[in-house]
Amino acid sequence: MSDEEVTDLFERAVATVPPELLPPPHAAIRRRARNRRVAAWSAATAAVVLVVVAGYAVARPGQESVAPQPAASKAPAAVPGVPWLGARIDRAGTRITVYAAPQLGKCVEGDPAQDDLVAEDDKITISLGGAYTDCADDLQVTARTFELQQPVGTRFLKDGRSPYGQPFVFPDTDLPDLAAGGWSEGTPVWRGSGDAALTLRFARPGGPDLRLLAERWQPEPDGTTKEPDHSLWVTNVNRVDVYNGADTQSASWFSSDAQGVHFTLEVSATAVGKAEFDAMVRGFAWS
Repeated sequence: MSDEEVTDLFERAVATVPPELLPPPHAAIRRRARNRRVAAWSAATAAVVLVVVAGYAVARPGQESVAPQPAASKAPAAVPGVPWLGARIDRAGTRITVYAAPQLGKCVEGDPAQDDLVAEDDKITISLGGAYTDCADDLQVTARTFELQQPVGTRFLKDGRSPYGQPFVFPDTDLPDLAAGGWSEGTPVWRGSGDAALTLRFARPGGPDLRLLAERWQPEPDGTTKEPDHSLWVTNVNRVDVYNGADTQSASWFSSDAQGVHFTLEVSATAVGKAEFDAMVRGFAWS
């Protein structure tokens, strides 16, 4: 019950009592009630004053209290580099050539000083330095060849900048030895802009020039495959499928180590008859 309610109740109780019969404590009770109201008002006023003063102290210019901020963590500087798309292993197994991944409208500016190879018992991790730059000819290939002390053998090749490895790896033993037939190898190119299919180019005096496409094989969306016109057995275990087009002939085969790499060989810019093409394919030095 508040002081006002106590005072009102008291006043009603003594309203019919003659003044001369009221005991002296009546006045004292009234004084105490007034004093308590005054004290309560003073305390409330003081509280308001303190809040206002505190707010002024906080908002006053030049007196801001700045909480200490944690030191910003510095992220390590990104190491420049690009992923690589595929790898080719020479016939001795001690030279690995890796090809930087292509991008549509981009070329790779290599940084050999940042290239790295780590050989372990079960895998070989290769990282390529460099960066992508805008360019008009995005068919050009950026490659780097690494020399090993020991042959690759069965070790897995891994891109150090990708947790998923690489789309294709193939040894030269999957290819005919075209150098033995007088062909020299030129600079490779990508089949198309941003297309992950590597075109190797070969030429010899008197021709014909050849294109050899290496790519990760994927079945057609409907699951069908094109039937060859006929097949040639170039070794006891290697079958080459031949496709006879109206103007071009092509030979097709797969990698021998279950890597899923598909190869297609075509004659470039020269018309070759079916019988001549078959004889040429049979005459290659196959491993």
